[in-house]
Amino acid sequence: MKNLILLLSLVLITSCSSSDEDTQGVFYSPSWIQGSWKDNTTGAILTFTKNDIKYNSGGNTYSFSKNQIRTSSNRIIPQQIAKTDNLYIVDFGQGLEGSLIRFNFFKKTDNTIESKGHLPGNYTRL
Repeated sequence: MKNLILLLSLVLITSCSSSDEDTQGVFYSPSWIQGSWKDNTTGAILTFTKNDIKYNSGGNTYSFSKNQIRTSSNRIIPQQIAKTDNLYIVDFGQGLEGSLIRFNFFKKTDNTIESKGHLPGNYTRL
């Protein structure tokens, strides 16, 4: 009986979230990059939340946190490579093959960033 109560408590704790985001990301983007950014060439929108990177192009939105590869124990493991005052690099495993996607964002000014990794280009803050 004690094990059953412990199990139910664990399920309840892990299913509750105080976040208003619709993702279960496990990385934390720096505050300077959080918000929405528009690609100067294509018009696509990158949105950085505390726990996700979302890409919107042509009305279709893709959440990189929601589409990560999960381990056999159902854990999500993005790898944050660098997070400084003007650089943010993070890797995500995506797709059935486990392809590695690297984002590499450089802060040029408070309102402009350059992406040199996946989804390259210059972006302006909205």
